[in-house]
Amino acid sequence: MDMEALEVEKRRELIEAVSEVDDQLAEAFLGDEPISPADLQGVQPLLDGVLNYLPCPIEVSSYALDQTKNEEKVELTGSLDGPLVALAFKLEEGRFGQLTYLRIYEGVIRKGEFIINVNTGKKIKVPRLVRMHSDEIEA
Repeated sequence: MDMEALEVEKRRELIEAVSEVDDQLAEAFLGDEPISPADLQGVQPLLDGVLNYLPCPIEVSSYALDQTKNEEKVELTGSLDGPLVALAFKLEEGRFGQLTYLRIYEGVIRKGEFIINVNTGKKIKVPRLVRMHSDEIEA
């Protein structure tokens, strides 16, 4: 399947899923009316909700398991000075190769540094860092 056909199929699946919880979108979808990106404006309210209703990461306790100390529970402070503690929560093939989405709990990640995958023990060099926006990649 070519990329354009895949995009059309995935867009339709997304619209169908969202239409299950949005009556106006459901009517347009079932009526085979054209649906524009403006009709799918759910991302910004979600981000606003995260900011307004969820606690700031440094206001709650986060914990990790220290692999070198028999998985001893360690509280993470959110400090930039500590060792890097991050969770890779999504992998995606992009136009620059594999993109790995990270949630950083403590420390800093820099281009050219090595990080360790605790599941495999492998060292991985960070070749590039980008910031993701809803419609673009900022290098």
